Amino acid sequence: MISSSSLSAINMPQMPFSKAFVMFILYSFIGWICEEIWCTVGSRKLVKRGMLHGPICPIYGFGALSILYMLYPWRTTFVRLFIASMILTSILEYFTSWLLEKLFHAKWWDYSQMPLNLNGRCCLLNSTAFGIGGIAMEHIMHPAVEMFLRLSFFENYMETISAVLALILSADVLATVHKLVSFATAMEKLKAFSENIRERFENEEWFKKDSFQSMLDSIREHALANPAMFSKKLLESVDLYSAKQKISEFWLLKFPTMTSRDFSSVLEHLKDKMKEKKSK
Repeated sequence: MISSSSLSAINMPQMPFSKAFVMFILYSFIGWICEEIWCTVGSRKLVKRGMLHGPICPIYGFGALSILYMLYPWRTTFVRLFIASMILTSILEYFTSWLLEKLFHAKWWDYSQMPLNLNGRCCLLNSTAFGIGGIAMEHIMHPAVEMFLRLSFFENYMETISAVLALILSADVLATVHKLVSFATAMEKLKAFSENIRERFENEEWFKKDSFQSMLDSIREHALANPAMFSKKLLESVDLYSAKQKISEFWLLKFPTMTSRDFSSVLEHLKDKMKEKKSK
């Protein structure tokens, strides 16, 4: 029979929701810092990561709490904790990538060029890093976080702090969702405009249809020599859709490996434009 002491050893830790939420925010912040360091070292330049405006990546908060609660029985078994952390966080990363693609028609990160990846949504390198991170979090970060939250300030005002953080996070999420919807809308309009001008001018010798950028450039160049051939509305649309690129470039700066089956040509055009700007 299993003794009561054995049962208590495998029970998940209990804590008030307010403390769990503050812990979620802290781990989201720590995850954001790690992401910044990882990407900055990899690209050799400072890159603002994360979807939200604030310095947090909620996926790390969810991952940390999932490890703390779901893998609690294995916290002292390093091999099991490592493997389980790898699997659990990889599932979370895969699901998040799939959900974002379904909602906004774009794969926000793509590991297709990495060895041993799964549909470009997760890869062995990241999963290994998450496994090591699970051990570090359980045995180094979490004890430090617990000590930090035992400070009298947090213990006395935990509910107030969590409520304020919840309000800030809610406002940030709403603003981010609005930007994401604007991004999806802009991409749809760019794609529709691209298809429209291709269909309209593809039989013209001067029209370059290799990419979205070449189509826009060829229209501008031909308009200089034959202004009467194009309506004022069309030329204004060319300038308008060039301006709409800025909305999409904002997200590409954060997620440079973004891909999309629906908007592949437009995304490639935007990436090329961004490379041109950097080289100048």
